[in-house]
Amino acid sequence: MNILRIIFSATAQLFRIFWKYFRKFQSATGTVLFLLLIIFLVVSLSREKPVAIPKQGALVVALTGKIQEQRIYNKSLIQAVSGGNIERQTILRQVVHAIDLAANDNRITLLVMDVNNLTGAMPSKLHYIGKAMSRFRAKGKKILIYGNNFTQSGYLIASYATKVYLNPYGSVMLYGYSSYQNYYKGFLDKIKAQVQLFRVGKYKSAMEPFIRSDMSPAAKEATVALLSDLWTDYSSAVETGRGLNKGSFKANFDHADRDVKAVGGDLAALALKYKLVDGLKTHAQWRQILAKNLGVTPAGLSKKTVNYRSYLAARSKTIAPQKNIIAVVYANGTIMDGPQPQGVAGGDTVARHLREARLNNNVKAVVLRVDSPGGSAFASEIIRQQVLQLEKAGKPVVVSMGSLAASGGYWISASANQIWASPTTITGSIGIFGAIPNFEGTLAAIGITTDGVGTTPLSVAGLGKPLPQKVKVIIQSSIDNGYRRFLNIVAKGRHMTVAQVNKIAQGRVWSGREAVKLGLVDKLGTFGDAVASAATLAKISKYKLVYWEDPVPWDVKLISDIMKRHSEIGRMLGAATSSPENILATRIIEKLSLFSKLNDPNNAYVLCLACIADFEH
Repeated sequence: MNILRIIFSATAQLFRIFWKYFRKFQSATGTVLFLLLIIFLVVSLSREKPVAIPKQGALVVALTGKIQEQRIYNKSLIQAVSGGNIERQTILRQVVHAIDLAANDNRITLLVMDVNNLTGAMPSKLHYIGKAMSRFRAKGKKILIYGNNFTQSGYLIASYATKVYLNPYGSVMLYGYSSYQNYYKGFLDKIKAQVQLFRVGKYKSAMEPFIRSDMSPAAKEATVALLSDLWTDYSSAVETGRGLNKGSFKANFDHADRDVKAVGGDLAALALKYKLVDGLKTHAQWRQILAKNLGVTPAGLSKKTVNYRSYLAARSKTIAPQKNIIAVVYANGTIMDGPQPQGVAGGDTVARHLREARLNNNVKAVVLRVDSPGGSAFASEIIRQQVLQLEKAGKPVVVSMGSLAASGGYWISASANQIWASPTTITGSIGIFGAIPNFEGTLAAIGITTDGVGTTPLSVAGLGKPLPQKVKVIIQSSIDNGYRRFLNIVAKGRHMTVAQVNKIAQGRVWSGREAVKLGLVDKLGTFGDAVASAATLAKISKYKLVYWEDPVPWDVKLISDIMKRHSEIGRMLGAATSSPENILATRIIEKLSLFSKLNDPNNAYVLCLACIADFEH
């Protein structure tokens, strides 16, 4: 027995020694890896040379990834490399600013657009870039674009160019706008779960996928009308940009199957036949065209071109502080209660930004840039109250609607001094709902039951039991009250009667063009138009535009920059591929993760999920 005790004691001592040095090794290894990452970034940065803007050169604007209002940073290295390739982002305001600067820069004679790696964007963002391209062309300068293949989003950008070239083996894939969703009622029935829904508004279809197996007639009616408006704008832009006869673009879709057979199934030849492109060129031929326009050989192109990020860096100046500031505050993403990171419109965060602008004596006006499908009614009201406080302080608030300003996005806009939107902005959706899942049947199917007692008839059992009937009545009454409040907010802000608002509300979405006719929006125009209007209301002619954003934590920015510069790290670490099954799983998870964004303390939501259609297929 003593021998066993001695052996056990010695073994334990050896294990403790091993574990001690293993932890030290683990710590040292982690430190070394972190230092290597720092050195990796420093070396990368040190290789960068100051950029010289070429004379008689070309500005190259590559639209990569998704076009965003703000840069959305991943919170950790794991998030940065999960899901496959690192998702790149193009910041809308940077692109437009670079094009506008180049339009008035004598050194830049040519604009080259690249949409080969554009993964998508809402229509209003594409048209906004297109208008900047039109301003560039108005200066007598050319815009060239070459595509291996053009997606629907990419081709809308291409239609604003002077000349469009396509790879002979490429295509212009145009399908029209659509809105198709997965419906989960059958799945929820199979797992014996349900969503307890409370809503007001005939067209408030945000939660339909969880209570139906198909799209309701009301949702179809509203969605067809909206998509038709947006597609009309797309068609008009293409016909104007390409010099096509009015109506010819839409007419091509009626006989595309016949025409593609006539050209032997050659999609590139079909694009040429429809005059969507000016020529079919290989990549080498494209480089020769580019070189000829710049007066160099293909080998000398690198000295005659500058990408827009480097161009912006070279053009940046230290501007003396301005006494007159117009603050730009973003409400970007789903509106959620509490403080939230960039890319989510946190009620507390956006309200704090508005409050800071109000308390800053140099701020004379605020442009609230709204790009949101809405979310928490409570958080929306927290933001709106700060809009009212700004106006009370004598500082005008002008709303500039981006791609989406619906439901909660409209709630926070309704009380502003002015509302601007683009023709393709999706807005309205004045309605409200509440949703609480019930998993009693699901739990019972795997042998888990829920039981207990409460002190009142209103005591609830979380997600494991249906809501008591009295609680359902209370929630529905609260939702009804929330809708009445929404109507009154809009009526007061837009100088309408409640009856007038109710007629165009009911959760229905509208295009920006229709919203102007209905009185929900004051004027159609760009972000720049909204800024100019804010300056006029504030009675200032000279001002500095300041984007009111929180600084990004240094570690988050560091990791993001490393991943952006060296995206191969993601592949080295074994990130997942974008296989069909992964894409399907991702879509389902994203849809079901909606409930993680529903954090309103009163379970009341002004959210428009139907606003996000498929603008590629």
